Formats: sequence, C-alpha cells, structure tokens
Amino acid sequence: MAAQKTQAIVIRTFPLQEFHKIITFYTPDFGKVKAVAYGIKSPKSRLGGSLELLNHGTLLFQHRENRELQNITDFNLIDGFNAIRSDFTRITYGCYFAELVDSIASEGVANPEIFDLLRTTYQSLVHAVDVPLLARGFEIKFLDCAGYGPELSRCVQCGSAVTDAFFAEKEATIGTRSIAFSVRYGGVLCGGCENRDGAAFTIAPGSCELLKMLRKSEGERFNRIRASTRNHKELKRLLGNFIEHHTERNLKSLRFIENVL
Repeated sequence: MAAQKTQAIVIRTFPLQEFHKIITFYTPDFGKVKAVAYGIKSPKSRLGGSLELLNHGTLLFQHRENRELQNITDFNLIDGFNAIRSDFTRITYGCYFAELVDSIASEGVANPEIFDLLRTTYQSLVHAVDVPLLARGFEIKFLDCAGYGPELSRCVQCGSAVTDAFFAEKEATIGTRSIAFSVRYGGVLCGGCENRDGAAFTIAPGSCELLKMLRKSEGERFNRIRASTRNHKELKRLLGNFIEHHTERNLKSLRFIENVL
C-alpha cells in the first residue's frame, strides 16, 4: 500500500451505508480513481464540505493494486467553482461534462489532457456567453482526447478531401451544399460514398466548419464565436449521436438538459 498525491476533480458521488460515500475522481496521474470516503456524512467529518461533485482539489489516497476502491486520506479544496453552482444552467451542464468523462474514461489510465480540459472548461463555464456552444466544444475536444474524434476533412471511406470544390460540384449537380456524416464510420462522407451508410445524416458545410473551429478554440476566443439556430441543432445531433454510439448508453444529465433547458 502506497500513499499517492495528485490533483483531482470529483466527477461522481454515491452513498454507501449511513455515513460513507463512494467518490469517483478524475486525475491527471491515474485517470479515474474510485475511493471510499469513510464517515463523510458525519457532522464531525473534516472532509464533508470538500468532496462535492465538480470540486477540484489535491487528493491524498492509499493506492492498492487490483483493488476497485481506494481509501481517501485527505482532500484539500482548490476550487469549488461556486459561480457555476449559483446558476442552474451552468451547474447542469457541469454535471453533464462530469458524467461524460465518467462514461468513457478508463480507471488507472492517465490522460492529463482530459483532466486539463475538464478543469479549464469549468473555468470557462463561469463566463461563457453561449453555454450550449461551450458544451459542443467540450464534446469534440473530449472525443479527441479519448481517441474517438470524428474525421471532418476527408471522407472516412475513400479518403478524398471534402473541400469548397466538393461543395461547389455537389451544388451544381443536385442543388445542395450539404455534407453527409456517418456515426457508424466516424466522420464525413463524400458524394460517392454517402450512400454506403443508410443511417448517415446531412449537415450544412458551415456547421462542419464551426465544429472544426470549436476543436481549436480556447479561452476568451471561444466567446467570440457565434452559431446560428441551424448550427446548434445540427452539432447537437451530430455529437449527441456520436457520443451515444461510443458510450453505448443514454447519459442521464444529457436527457435532463434536453427535457428541461
């Protein structure tokens, strides 16, 4: 048994008996870590206020190989993202980001990029002008970090470039500049390959370009990006279907967003 220290964000909590909780953290050094917080619901617990969902802090735990649950020794809060908690929309999306990471990320597999993405997204969420657009940015970046990022520039079947020339030719031939996207194959399809997936759906070229922009944008630059109603609708559908395909489940927080917000 070895003591380990790492930064961590709480991405899930689950009650255990009367006074305990099972806490799932995401860390840059160990990936997902599941641990037991004994006595945390006791009035005398010094950790009771710090191990809340989304909290960012320094975690000290006893690491034991081949054990599903570790023991928490200490957790020193760095940021509770209080500005997020005071806004219903922002805290709802914050919970969705945590659930998405929990659904795909692996235990014991370090991925500092995912940790940094989650942390910086919570910081950006405080001042985000367009919260749903920030969510689309988080989704595409997270998929990239997890190794599932969709191909947006070349046909996933034949490798041909999907460029302005492609759109111009398609518009001249059939009167539309739309582009086909296949969840099954993991990206865009050219005109010659789009019929290979009967479940493929079309999006506007502008929505595809916007998604490429979201993939690269960070910080204050993100708040300067604008999206039309059509962009929002198409990217939500594209990424939602893509995430459902790779998680193989419906995320509760995402369903809540669709029904309430």
